[in-house]
Amino acid sequence: MRINKIIFSIITLFTLNSITAQNSDDILNLLIQRKIIKQTEADSIRSHSKSNVAEQVKNKTFQVDLQIKNRGEYRHGYRNIPNDNSSAAVFINQRSRLNIDYKQGKSFNTLLSLQDARVWGSHDPRGLNGTIQLFEGYIEPFINPNLSIRIGRQRIAYDNQRFFAENEWRINGAAHDAINFRYYKKKLSTELVGAFNQTGERIFGTDYTPATLSITPANSTATTWTNYKALAIHYLKYNFNSKFTATSIIASDAYQDEVQKELNHWRFTYGGRLEVKNKNWYVTTTTYLQSGRNSTGKTIDAWYIQPEIKYSSNDQLSIRLGAEILSGDNGTVGQTDHNFVPLYGVAHRFNGFMDFFTRFPSDLNNAGLINPYLFFSKKVSKKLELHSNNHLFYTQRKFITSANQELKPFMGYEHDLLVTYKPNHFTNIESGFSVALPTDTMTTIKNFGNADNIATWAYIQVKFTPTLFKTRFN
Repeated sequence: MRINKIIFSIITLFTLNSITAQNSDDILNLLIQRKIIKQTEADSIRSHSKSNVAEQVKNKTFQVDLQIKNRGEYRHGYRNIPNDNSSAAVFINQRSRLNIDYKQGKSFNTLLSLQDARVWGSHDPRGLNGTIQLFEGYIEPFINPNLSIRIGRQRIAYDNQRFFAENEWRINGAAHDAINFRYYKKKLSTELVGAFNQTGERIFGTDYTPATLSITPANSTATTWTNYKALAIHYLKYNFNSKFTATSIIASDAYQDEVQKELNHWRFTYGGRLEVKNKNWYVTTTTYLQSGRNSTGKTIDAWYIQPEIKYSSNDQLSIRLGAEILSGDNGTVGQTDHNFVPLYGVAHRFNGFMDFFTRFPSDLNNAGLINPYLFFSKKVSKKLELHSNNHLFYTQRKFITSANQELKPFMGYEHDLLVTYKPNHFTNIESGFSVALPTDTMTTIKNFGNADNIATWAYIQVKFTPTLFKTRFN
């Protein structure tokens, strides 16, 4: 008889989750009348049933988010030092992004993100050429509560985003077509990413030579473009405790040989970062090596290091002191390439808001970079913050000109002033002003500009990120 009660209880417990509350009460009352179960057992079953239903309701969420970001810029030295004939550039850009996000507990997630990125006036308002693009579109089924597989176009952003970033500053952002095995638990986070690019569905071969011209926010004239043919990443982060964290990235990307289309040149980047937090202090150091071959097939032997220390006072003032060093050559690349390339990361927050050095190694003319920096930030109130960033720029190697002239390593100084104001949780207003004092070394390396001119840049940006709709259901 006891076994029968257990069996009935189990069957009833599972059955009640799929029928109405009125019917479930009728069944339980009938079982009590037949003396198959007791009142206390029925109450326990009701409690379990309500708990399961409540949990199911929380499992599924559907959310629609909107992002509208407008930024007006004044440029008279952004990315390049002005020469005597340079005139200022003024424009307004806009990103309009719609995110549709569905989560079903630990069964699967899916995200569809559509966006339009443009400069005001860059498209004929009477024209028929559409500009809507897929920013993200993936499905993420779960193998178990901690392991999932994300498949499709997706953002890949790791650690401090120096090597893989979503590039939020860039008007159209950055995403990859990839498959991503993701494992996340309390202290351990790890991802394994793979990607392979082609321009179409081929019958034979894997020639990856993009022929379609592309227009970017930085280049209004359609031009050819290049991208990696294959990519593999392993990301690992482990929190030993609340004070000590270690992160590592091992990445390999392949670029197709210009002549032998089936030959791929693989570049390998590997290293990690350590973080230590203790009360008001934060100390970190990052070290990476790069080997393999560059896109032209030359052997790579390069390195990167970034030490930093930060102090945050109790009155909302923080001070960051550090340096970023990327190895380079003396202006020409021999049989071995010593130029470190920070892969697909963000440079805007590392090497100054004026973005003098974003395309590596071309922006440095194969001379490497030493960038000591000193940042101050002050939270004036819950809504207002002030930032003052200072950069010094040096070549990592002594640059030798084509006339066999050795340039001094110092390239110049940049100061960035930033004010952010958040009137509410979905509105962010930023305003920035930057000034740079270049030297002849910088203008020679960048092959543009007059070192006697002061470079200036200013912007104001308004970003709205409201949630339009959110619901939980069973």
